[in-house]
Amino acid sequence: MDTTIHLDDIVFITLSDNLVIENTDFNFDKSIPIPVQLPDGKKEIDLKEGIKFEMIGSALIKVVAHLSDHPHSAYYRSMLISLQPDIVHELQVAAIAKANNGDLDFAEELFLAASYLSPNIPELFVNLSVLYGQKAKEALDKGEKELYDEAVTKQVNVLRRGLTANPLSELLLSESGLVNLFLGNNEIAYEQLKLYLELAPSSEKKSLIEKQFETLALKVESDQTLQEAFDEMQLGNVEQALRLINSYIENNKDSWSGYFIKGWALRRLEEYDEARNAFLKCLSLGEQNADIYNELAICALEMKQRDLAKEYLSIALELEEDNVKIISNLAFLELQDENYEEAKELLYKGKQYDENDPALKHLKEELDKRGYLEEEDDDIIDL
Repeated sequence: MDTTIHLDDIVFITLSDNLVIENTDFNFDKSIPIPVQLPDGKKEIDLKEGIKFEMIGSALIKVVAHLSDHPHSAYYRSMLISLQPDIVHELQVAAIAKANNGDLDFAEELFLAASYLSPNIPELFVNLSVLYGQKAKEALDKGEKELYDEAVTKQVNVLRRGLTANPLSELLLSESGLVNLFLGNNEIAYEQLKLYLELAPSSEKKSLIEKQFETLALKVESDQTLQEAFDEMQLGNVEQALRLINSYIENNKDSWSGYFIKGWALRRLEEYDEARNAFLKCLSLGEQNADIYNELAICALEMKQRDLAKEYLSIALELEEDNVKIISNLAFLELQDENYEEAKELLYKGKQYDENDPALKHLKEELDKRGYLEEEDDDIIDL
């Protein structure tokens, strides 16, 4: 289904200077074109039938809903409210009716228009969030990933817009917090639900959210510990990183990333057997990536298991064939074992991805010294 919003039935007209518009107190700026919605099947305004206020009103709703960045959007919003003072309530009632009847696209348009006309009403944004949630579920049930992503993005954006206009709205804080929690945006959900719990009076809803928040707080704290451990490794504070990651693993025994950092720290501390076990734990938890196998290769090499190190590097290369670091590591092992042809093939392979890699340049020099790069080989490498 094509969800693109078409405004092909909207035309903009300029009011003549001598036109007198009765029954309205609105101060029309006749230098600004106003939108008019054409009747079904019409390509232009029928001069015999003329222009009715309903045609202007429906056009204004569309423009307000879908062209919020239009240079005259504020003028159009004022015009619409002047022409129909109860328009926000009318849009809200009509949108709910359309949504209940399954016409989600039309309901979206009406809710959008209402939210731009009265951004100080939190319920309008929550209604839109619920509608986008319905659209996302429908798309998911049909396996339409692009439409699902589009609906979820709209849902997050409309809640963000609502909170910008109403930053202390309990309704919006709880809705946005729970949506972000569902989407895995834990830090955003944590901040929003924390503020909601500080503002909201006691209620059954608050009690339910408090329980979810307790679990979320532990998760956020754990994620922060994991990040701190990684940062400490980057800074070279290996023992501190190991203390942090051991604390993290106590509450996250199924986290492969926790065991990876643990193995990394232990390897840096030259505790190769324990490091290997940590990296093998990553594999047992279902994670397979080149970095794990590269670390396993380093441990195997330090434990005098040279053939196993090569095997690990070969697996890493199958997983990530353009990883120049893996290519050069395996090539140097082949060079040291005097497998010059294998080393030369790996050199050519690495050059396809990065001709200027320092390790590959050093490998080329070493093969040159041993006379394993003929003149035509040099020509191939330097392309």
